[in-house]
Amino acid sequence: MRSNDTSEESPALIRIVVFEPPGPPNETLAALDRIGAEVEFSRCTDLETCAQAAADDEVDLVVFDRRATTEISAVLAALGASAPPSVAILDKGSPESDALEAFRAGVSDCVREAGDYAEVLPVVALEQIRRWRQQRKRAVADRKIAWLERYSENIVQSINSALLVVDVDGQITLANSTAGATLDADPLEMTARSIDEWFPSSALEPSLVRQTLEKGVRFRGAETMIALPGRDAVPIGISCTPLLDSDGGTHGAVAIFQDLSEIKQLQQQILQQEKMASIGQLAAGVAHEINNPMGFIHANLYQMAEYLDDLDAYLEVVDSLVETANEVANPALGSVLGRLAETRKRVDFNFLREDFRKAVLESQEGSERIRHIVRDLRDFSHKGNAERSLADVNQCVDTTANIVFTMMKHSVVLEKEYGELPELSCYPMELKQVFMNLLVNAYQSIEEALASGSREAAIRIVTAEKNAGIVVRVTDTGVGISESDRQRIFDPFFTTKEVGAGTGLGLSTSYAIIERHGGHMTVDSEPQQGATFEVWLPLDPVAASSEAP
Repeated sequence: MRSNDTSEESPALIRIVVFEPPGPPNETLAALDRIGAEVEFSRCTDLETCAQAAADDEVDLVVFDRRATTEISAVLAALGASAPPSVAILDKGSPESDALEAFRAGVSDCVREAGDYAEVLPVVALEQIRRWRQQRKRAVADRKIAWLERYSENIVQSINSALLVVDVDGQITLANSTAGATLDADPLEMTARSIDEWFPSSALEPSLVRQTLEKGVRFRGAETMIALPGRDAVPIGISCTPLLDSDGGTHGAVAIFQDLSEIKQLQQQILQQEKMASIGQLAAGVAHEINNPMGFIHANLYQMAEYLDDLDAYLEVVDSLVETANEVANPALGSVLGRLAETRKRVDFNFLREDFRKAVLESQEGSERIRHIVRDLRDFSHKGNAERSLADVNQCVDTTANIVFTMMKHSVVLEKEYGELPELSCYPMELKQVFMNLLVNAYQSIEEALASGSREAAIRIVTAEKNAGIVVRVTDTGVGISESDRQRIFDPFFTTKEVGAGTGLGLSTSYAIIERHGGHMTVDSEPQQGATFEVWLPLDPVAASSEAP
């Protein structure tokens, strides 16, 4: 039933396209002008003009004033699905079949030119216009809602943090792509799965998400662990917020979290670097304290060697004197010469002179070695620059090897084969840390092999120029590395040592340092066959980084 109430406020301007027959204006325009609002008419007398005018997005109504059904069909077909509502005006004497054909052609309503025609037409037109504008408002609202949904979805999926929305039963209702990547799962397949699969509760305490669901507790920046299939537990930082209904009850929760593995690794690396810095400072202090007394010990030993030469010269003269005195027949002189010969025989004077000289020479050699150790220790403990500098890689390797060798010299043979290398733009102290880790690991592997009955104990260091870079290769005769361990040997915190014997950061830190230099590190090993670690450093780090995939 149509409403006859035309008093409701209408839009300021209504646009109507009238497809009318040629000739002077008829009652149609006068009737439409009674709608009760400002009306703008576009009058057309041919099909093409009508279709063009009606295609305007601002048109509210198309009126077909006594036009043929074929013309109505053509105009509406040209407008397609975006056609505004239309009203067909029929002659007063036209049969009902004309109205049926008009509806089939696609018009929204029909009005017969009759006695109340001038009153009915504005009511019908206004009703169609209102429906059309409401439909357009709904379409605009639907598009806006759809845009907001897409916008919100893009935000949720694009944020760097993982996001999960769970219902009151702990079933996941939404997971973004970051959550899927963090939890090793497809975000779409996570829907309707329990949050307990990744956030398990302990026997003593529910998980943080469960506490939020059950008690409404909020967490911000809390740390916990998540369980991943086939992997160790992963540390995360999480914030949980309950979703509240109008009555204040919890009907779900939002969990936002981040994987802290890399952060924890960086913290451990920083701690390791701080330890190395402290050791370096201590080493520098010890080296300084040793260097002072060793200075005068070394000087005194050389002075003693000179005194011994002078004493030898004096004793040669004494020997000549004894030979001459033996030819003189003097009882008193003979008694003194006898006592001298007896004393010489008793103290084994010849052995004393030779052994004393040998002791001085060995002491000189030992003091020289101590001076070299102190020099290498001071060089190793020297604070590195924050920027790259040119360095001799052979010197970096050799200095580090000399320090490490002091703890292994009684059980390990250290072989060195240094090639001719150009200077390398690098961070020298970081490279020394890498070489230190490789040599210490090699020594520990050899110790383990010796404890198992092995008799080979050798470490071989080789340097060479290769493939526009420098190669440093460290080979040992230790216990070797299994295939499964080789896959993880550069992972942070992975270690094959006993608890407390290693942090699992030595090789991962070394790997990161070599990557920072634009190079790479590889390992070749078999169980009980020793291991070879190879470090490649590019001579041109800029070119190497640009060529990296």
